[in-house]
Amino acid sequence: MSVPAKQTNRWILRSDLRLALVTGLGAGFGLLNSVPFGYYVPLCTAAVLSGSYGNSMKLSIQRILGSVMGVVIVLLFSRGLELPLPLGLGLALASVRLLGGALGLQVGYKVAGNIVIMGWLVHSAEESIWGMSRLFWTAFGIALSLWATRYVWPSGTIPSLHRQFARFIDELIQEFELEKQRLEEETPTRISMTNRRDRRTEILQQLNALRQQRDQAQVELGLNPENHPLHQLWTALDLLISQLISVLDGLRGLPAPIQSPPSIKALHLEEADVLKHQINLLTALSGNLRQPDLAEKQCLDLQALMVMNRDLEAVAEQLTKNLELHAGRKGKEADISPERMRQIVLRSSLIEHGASVMHDCLPGMARSKPVTSTR
Repeated sequence: MSVPAKQTNRWILRSDLRLALVTGLGAGFGLLNSVPFGYYVPLCTAAVLSGSYGNSMKLSIQRILGSVMGVVIVLLFSRGLELPLPLGLGLALASVRLLGGALGLQVGYKVAGNIVIMGWLVHSAEESIWGMSRLFWTAFGIALSLWATRYVWPSGTIPSLHRQFARFIDELIQEFELEKQRLEEETPTRISMTNRRDRRTEILQQLNALRQQRDQAQVELGLNPENHPLHQLWTALDLLISQLISVLDGLRGLPAPIQSPPSIKALHLEEADVLKHQINLLTALSGNLRQPDLAEKQCLDLQALMVMNRDLEAVAEQLTKNLELHAGRKGKEADISPERMRQIVLRSSLIEHGASVMHDCLPGMARSKPVTSTR
């Protein structure tokens, strides 16, 4: 199996350049605009524009909630209640902390407190105009930041995850190809215990790296990532990969197949045919994951995959029928000894389980419909 290359940390990231570019453009637009207090645009973009869409969305919600809360509180306490400055300001800041905790704000309450102090002490003569202008420019800065995370040097985390899924499936294809060759060879050899252990350790390390990459990509899905189509797709792929690894572990632990008498060889060739169809399906799945527009489509080419899956089910069903036919023969009619038959049944059961895993996981991938199609 291939060893993933180590990534080097760069001094300047594309997200840093994007932040500088968007903040500069926002500052220029805000200062040249006739709406006052346009300098809040760069302050907003610098605060909410991060390396991922999900983090930017969370920070944006915190900031807009804090801004609205701050403007409402400063207008209520300074204009509505007309309390003395020390008492009114203290009660206003206490209200900010209370409401911020009730809303679960981790950053937004700081924005609200800043608005209360600035509005009361600096902009007391124009609180209403200043407050509405700040809300307008904050909303504009948030919209600009979210747009930038999608279309200005967007993060490559999700496409990278899809490529990593595809590479991992390619590794599984190689392993199943080895098992298929063992079933077709005249004198196959059993894989040594050390080799099996090393392969399992290596593939589990790659699986852990894949899951870490998935956790990073999930941040890109925004709020409630569990309901996102790509999250459902990744969950189905993770389940598929985990169960196929279990099938491989079982096949590696079996003795080498014996190609005599001819009836046993025929069964082994049928098992190899099932693995061949499974490899074809996995190859098509890997190709789907490498599509550059998968992040936008948010679904696979399920029609083609379903056709290949039906072919896989057909050969697996035929293998089961032939195996039951041989297993049902007793006494002199039996052409395979019970001990050999148990080994064949065990191997066939594992291979058929691999086929059933593909059948069970494809509906999960089918549920990963694009967001636009569910509206």
